[in-house]
Amino acid sequence: VFTAVAVLIYFSTTSLRDAITRANKSEEGLFASNESLQELNQTLEERVNQRTAELDAANRFNSQRARQFEAISQVVRAISSIQDLDTLLPRITQVVSEQFDTYHTGIFLLDNEREFAILRASNSEGGKKMLARAHKLQVGQTGIVGFVTATGQPRIALDVGADAIFFDNPDLPETRSEIALPLRYAGQIIGALDVQSTKSNAFGPDDVEALVALADQISVAINDTLILEEARKAFAESQKS
Repeated sequence: VFTAVAVLIYFSTTSLRDAITRANKSEEGLFASNESLQELNQTLEERVNQRTAELDAANRFNSQRARQFEAISQVVRAISSIQDLDTLLPRITQVVSEQFDTYHTGIFLLDNEREFAILRASNSEGGKKMLARAHKLQVGQTGIVGFVTATGQPRIALDVGADAIFFDNPDLPETRSEIALPLRYAGQIIGALDVQSTKSNAFGPDDVEALVALADQISVAINDTLILEEARKAFAESQKS
């Protein structure tokens, strides 16, 4: 009887130990499964968040691009019917500043000797003061407009480091970013479009691309208007003789 009881206790203890072992393994397996599920869930959440951020960025980019091209269309429509330079240039500066949300836009044209870039129009109060004193910049020598009219390359100045030296115009004290683009027709530089913002780092690659396209349209409008004015002048002279 004692032996039978001992055997029974042994098997009972063994079975209980096996059951505990299986339970522990099951618990470990369940914990591992839960941990794997949590990692998978976190990975999925990260992917969803990343994809959502990418979609948001793409939407913002597309929206910005749409606004930029709409701005170009607005400028082109605004200047397409103007046929004299004194009306055309101020209108360009006004519409560019409105559509690109900048506080100053200026248009410079080169003199006949191609020595100076002369400010011919501006929308800002500071720009109008500069116009009143016949503001001009020496080509290749003064500021980013001088650089652009000499090289034919766009130039951006930011409100940091060495670029800050350009922001010393007392008539435009709020400038924190500036971009100047060449106005060019038939391969020849005729002037520069100068746009200034009160925000630091205001002009990114997309803005440059849009403003370059706009500068091309402005150059065509200026050239067409100059040709028309020359034709009118020639006609008026012929009527005198």
